[in-house]
Amino acid sequence: MKIKSYLFVFVLLFIALSSCVEKGYDWDDVNKEGAFSHESGLSIRIGDFDTITFKRQLEVPVVVDIEYIKEFEGLFSDEMYSYFVYDNNGKDEPLGDIKFEADFVSRIKNAAEKNFSDFELSTYILNENDEDTGIQIDRQIYKSDVEQPQLFVVNIKKDDIVKLKDAHKMQLVFKFQSRMVEASDYVLIENIWLKLTGGVSFNI
Repeated sequence: MKIKSYLFVFVLLFIALSSCVEKGYDWDDVNKEGAFSHESGLSIRIGDFDTITFKRQLEVPVVVDIEYIKEFEGLFSDEMYSYFVYDNNGKDEPLGDIKFEADFVSRIKNAAEKNFSDFELSTYILNENDEDTGIQIDRQIYKSDVEQPQLFVVNIKKDDIVKLKDAHKMQLVFKFQSRMVEASDYVLIENIWLKLTGGVSFNI
């Protein structure tokens, strides 16, 4: 099996992701600390998503269902995809599973008074035509009234890696219930790490 140099992959991944998720995201701001090994795989910090604020709702006397969709472009590129696969006689073969891991931080003011429920978060990876690529990602639940960071995880299994060739954006669908959403209510998804299984140890 032909395996690419992971040190080379590491450097190029930083370049490919330098225009990624954050406005003003810059190569100089990239945290260049990381490690990858046969046991834990490649691990690279790629930044933070922009602040997620919800469309303001007028206060109502009863709890209502709310759905909010947020999309992020710039996470995927042809160059990045090429580092997740190797050429096996003209066929793309994935190197391993991929995981986006981050801190989910809820900043909902007076959540109990608003009858603010937990967030039900579904994640989809779409192509340039806004069609689902078919990558299966588990739904997650987050507490709205917890100030401490909660673990945000997007697992992409090895069998789904080749579908990333058509990936264009990540779509987050928030479903929750509340009597009110204020302009000051927001969610952060920050300290995002990209992890790839397999590799060798390194120290920069």
